[in-house]
Amino acid sequence: MEIKSVFEVLNVIFVLGFLISGFCFTRLSIRHLDKKIKEGGEGTPSWDRGGMGLRVGMYAVTLIKNKSDKASLTEDEIILRHARPIDRVLAFSMSISLVAIFILWPLGKWLGYLV
Repeated sequence: MEIKSVFEVLNVIFVLGFLISGFCFTRLSIRHLDKKIKEGGEGTPSWDRGGMGLRVGMYAVTLIKNKSDKASLTEDEIILRHARPIDRVLAFSMSISLVAIFILWPLGKWLGYLV
């Protein structure tokens, strides 16, 4: 198997992994966490009320770090309190596959293996 084929296969695997884990994270985890935040008397962040979905990345970082920040744009304590183990797994797999895409794709372009 040529190196070019390896880069192509890895890129396809990581892109599909990102799409699947991102879809599951937004549909399962974000929906669950938003419901729990609303039950706690808070609402979705005011900076994300237009439906842009920017809170997805913030929630994922909070779940991966497993700590609340003193000055955070999201309700870290509520997110960490109500997060399920599957939420952490989906956040981690989504983030790892995105980082792998950002590393492999430019590396393959630079080495001349990807068009």
